[in-house]
Order: sequence, then C-alpha cells, then structure tokens
Amino acid sequence: NRGDVNMWTPRHSAKLSLILTDIIFLIAVIAGIFLPIITSRYIELTGKSQSLRTVLITVCYCCLPFAAAALLTLRRLLKNILKSKAFIGENVRLLRILSWCCTAVALITLISGYFYLPFYIAGTAAGFIALILRVIKNIFCTAIELKNENELTI
Repeated sequence: NRGDVNMWTPRHSAKLSLILTDIIFLIAVIAGIFLPIITSRYIELTGKSQSLRTVLITVCYCCLPFAAAALLTLRRLLKNILKSKAFIGENVRLLRILSWCCTAVALITLISGYFYLPFYIAGTAAGFIALILRVIKNIFCTAIELKNENELTI
C-alpha cells in the first residue's frame, strides 16, 4: 500500500528549502525597500525614541547585503544538492561563505547591541548559526576526503 510509504524524500525537502529561500529573499528585498516605513511604524507602535529609528535603519541596511549573499549562497548549495552533488569542494566553499555572512551579521548586531539591547539576541543567534555552519563545513570536508579515498580503493 503506497499510503504507508513515507513520500517525503530528501529531494522534496531540498525543493521546499529552495522555495523558502526564494520567498525569504523576496521578503528581504521588500523589507529593504520599505525599511524606513517599517521602522517608523515600529517606533510609533512601541513609543520608542525617534533616535532608535536611525539605529534600526543603519543596522538593518548594514546587515542586508550579508543576508542577501547568504540567501543566494544557500540557493546555490541547494541547487547542487538537487543535482545530487552534495559532497563536493564547491559546497564546502559555499558553507564557508554562509558562515562568514553569519559572522558579519553577528559582529554588526553585537556591536549594535550597545544602542539597542535586542540586537544582542540577534547577534548571539547569528554567531551560533555561524558556528554550526563551520561544524557542518568540517563534516563535509571529512566526507569528501572519505569519498575520495573510497574512489581510490579497488
């Protein structure tokens, strides 16, 4: 009975991740365009100081290029996975780029936490994700080495 078989495959998961990456990229572009309006509304709703608006806009615009680069890099990584090219050197490079993008956002937001405390949370989360990506990158490196050794074995 096909109904008992789990139809959710790694390929389906990668496709869904690719779709979500595209949606998040689109949201980031839209947010970047409307950031001045979004921050004004936030200041108005929360009753925060108008000076915070400048901090929010500055930090978000500083982080936006790294977020866009990370999303585009993630997209390339997912495309490779969908082509059944998981354990290749290019993916190690892409994971390294992702890690550095998260590190940059972590540094920007941790420094910005001095001006607005919630940025410390974002900075810590970005730093943690950068660390996880470094570990995954190292796992990919090891897997590639093992794959290459196995291909040399008769």
